[in-house]
Amino acid sequence: MTYIDCHFHFADKYFYKRVDELVKDWLKLDINKIVTVATNLKESHRNIELAKKYPNIIFAGIGRHPWGAHKFSEEELFICKGLAQKQEVSIIGEVGLDHYFIKDKDRWKRQVTVLEQFIQMANHNKKSLMLHLTGAEEEIYQILTSSKLEVNFCCHWYSGSTKILKKLSDLGSYFTVNPAFLRSKKHKKVLELVDKAYLLTESDGPVKFKGEPGTPVLIPMLCEVIAKEIKIPIEELNTIMQTNFLKYIKNQ
Repeated sequence: MTYIDCHFHFADKYFYKRVDELVKDWLKLDINKIVTVATNLKESHRNIELAKKYPNIIFAGIGRHPWGAHKFSEEELFICKGLAQKQEVSIIGEVGLDHYFIKDKDRWKRQVTVLEQFIQMANHNKKSLMLHLTGAEEEIYQILTSSKLEVNFCCHWYSGSTKILKKLSDLGSYFTVNPAFLRSKKHKKVLELVDKAYLLTESDGPVKFKGEPGTPVLIPMLCEVIAKEIKIPIEELNTIMQTNFLKYIKNQ
């Protein structure tokens, strides 16, 4: 089987220093496709380095997480535009909006500006988007419908309203599902309402699961639970996830 973690923070120092050991261990578990997202410029550089070292296993993302959008400078934008052109970069992300954890409304406008810059970058370089949209699902939808988006996009860990979920799905969004759906009714709606041809799996490590930092090791268990939830054999789900991943990452 092939297991895919489509949203993982490999550049986080908790994992970055142990990359060789971890990749070796995870390959033994058939976890052989990992998308490593970035929250800042340092992580973007690290991700490219990792993708060069492990081509066809690690897929690099570059970006600026909305939590730090207010710090995103013109110099960083210039550097990111250069990085986005690199062959090793597969996605633009993790980028987006956050109105749930970021309460300072003065920062929200800057989040929009930075997101729009990364959308332009994605369009220009034909790179898929990985979106963070916590508490700003409606705003993300409005931006996507007006931005002339030309590439695939994925809503990471969706936990907003059913109404916007359906609208984003109608736009052709992919959605990552992680173990949080076991305890989150809103996140579980993704499995109930989204066509399985647009589902992807993620751990979002190092975000904790049951008190421990999440890793791609969670993915085999996650796939078993998802397969049971949507009532298909695990082998069929695996095939679907592989197909979905290739379509998402290659903008097919």
